[in-house]
Amino acid sequence: MTSNNKQESGDKRDYNEDISDTSLSIEDISNLKKLTDQKFIEMASGDIEEHIQSDEHLLETIGKKPGTYYRDLIFAIIQIRLPEEEARRDWKEILKHKYTMSEKLNRNVGIHVATLDYFTNIKKKLVNPKIVNVNEYVDTASRALTDELTKAYNRHFFEYEFRKLFTMARSTGRVFSLVMLDLDHFKMFNDLNGHIQGDIALIETVRILHAVCSQGDTVSRYGGEEFAILLPTQPLNLAVRTAENIRQAIYDYRFVNEQTLPSGRLSASLGVTCYRDDVSSFQDMIKEADTALYKAKDSGRNRVKAFLSDQAA
Repeated sequence: MTSNNKQESGDKRDYNEDISDTSLSIEDISNLKKLTDQKFIEMASGDIEEHIQSDEHLLETIGKKPGTYYRDLIFAIIQIRLPEEEARRDWKEILKHKYTMSEKLNRNVGIHVATLDYFTNIKKKLVNPKIVNVNEYVDTASRALTDELTKAYNRHFFEYEFRKLFTMARSTGRVFSLVMLDLDHFKMFNDLNGHIQGDIALIETVRILHAVCSQGDTVSRYGGEEFAILLPTQPLNLAVRTAENIRQAIYDYRFVNEQTLPSGRLSASLGVTCYRDDVSSFQDMIKEADTALYKAKDSGRNRVKAFLSDQAA
């Protein structure tokens, strides 16, 4: 992978104005992790000879849609953004270049070396490229999307996913739900037991959430002891059931020193809402879930409340 320095010539500068935006989106990070962790780049290039696969097979295997495959291959190797058709042509030329270099050197030069040499010496589009370990790069980028303590997704990722779900629901009418969760009397738990035990309780709470929720759900730490869960396939009735399963699982778990709390147990209150046509923004959904959460708190804590509008009722 490379990072491009500012170009000196007009031709190279124009090219890099189009490709030098190397900031990673969440989708970029997901694609990079899939391509690098499972060595699909090496399979597609023939670096892993016993696993050489056709592009069509790889597309099906990794679940990528036509129109993004070659673009993501190039970006994963050298962090250059190209249109799919241009990336497809470059990928074919890179494979030819890799074969030629390997024949001359009597050894496999590897797809990463061939790609770097192709863009530096054949297309002459890179000047003073900097080599970066792709796995370390992806790991660093991924950490920016997760909460450092609990390893749940952070608020930034939550809002990104929320906007995406909300936009999709606007265009398709597909219903999804939001659960907001707050641990009851958590400040008291921290004061009585210390922040280390408090941190452990937060980590264990996230483990419980992941155990109860499905793989496609988004579990995130919203702030402090508050968590947000996106349920992309569940209408309100199913979301309330999921929230109740979460509440029960947290109540049944034995947190260290929870007996110091007034109720003798560390519990959670949860508010639930779902997408409806009358909801104007995802921020309004958060307000609805918060309203339901406060009702759960006011009703005695350790319970689930749903936000019901006239339409939802």
